[in-house]
Amino acid sequence: RHLPTSPPPHTMTANVSRPVKWSLVVWVLVGGGFLWQQGCSSAVDDITIADGAVLVRNQSDQEWRDVRIWVNDYYSGGARSIPAGGFVREPLSKFVAAQGQKLNAASTAITSVVVLAKTPGGEAVRMVWGKPFWH
Repeated sequence: RHLPTSPPPHTMTANVSRPVKWSLVVWVLVGGGFLWQQGCSSAVDDITIADGAVLVRNQSDQEWRDVRIWVNDYYSGGARSIPAGGFVREPLSKFVAAQGQKLNAASTAITSVVVLAKTPGGEAVRMVWGKPFWH
């Protein structure tokens, strides 16, 4: 008795037409490109509050000068500049109100952060996190 055997591997693809092979190749490349792009394009927040600090990222291609950071509309801090692609991290305990009160991060809920700055060309920069009332 003779048992049927499977065809050699090179003849299995011979049964698929050339247009079908090309469409499969295209779909694999498109799908792979899409997955690669999604994996590489994770957005990073401009303003982050974590571990008792405010992190401000300059994701633009220009330096920011005279940076002022307002927390909860009343507490301010800042930096002279944030280079393009750079960041500044300020502990919440360094933010001070106009009357000299320091922000107590343990007892104060952070509801808003506003970043104000200027580009070297004098254009205003404004970034907002939360819902500020004044700025």
